Amino acid sequence: MSEGFSKAYRLSSKKAIEALFQSKEKILVFPFLLRSNIVLDASPGFSILISVPKKKIKKAVARNHIKRMIREYVRKNKSIILSKAMDRNGFYHLSITYLWEEEPTTTLLEEKLNAIFQKL
Repeated sequence: MSEGFSKAYRLSSKKAIEALFQSKEKILVFPFLLRSNIVLDASPGFSILISVPKKKIKKAVARNHIKRMIREYVRKNKSIILSKAMDRNGFYHLSITYLWEEEPTTTLLEEKLNAIFQKL
């Protein structure tokens, strides 16, 4: 498995995003909210949407930095998500929303995202 985070891993389909936000599956591990929707009987895999609201983090530089850190964590640990998708024999559509007003440290981010993906 390659270490990259290509466009195939990014959720961009409007239909998939609407279905994801109408889905009832949510996991909250503060400061992250994970919404998930699984498409059963599809080839195992995942696509992800990362969101940092402007209402919480005002500066675009800070928002982009948080998104970059989350993307990097997912890139390094995508085997966790892929193994969960293979267990359920489906394709995950995921959305990670950052809910805090302050920038996280790398250790906090890794700890919380690990907890979220273990609950998935």
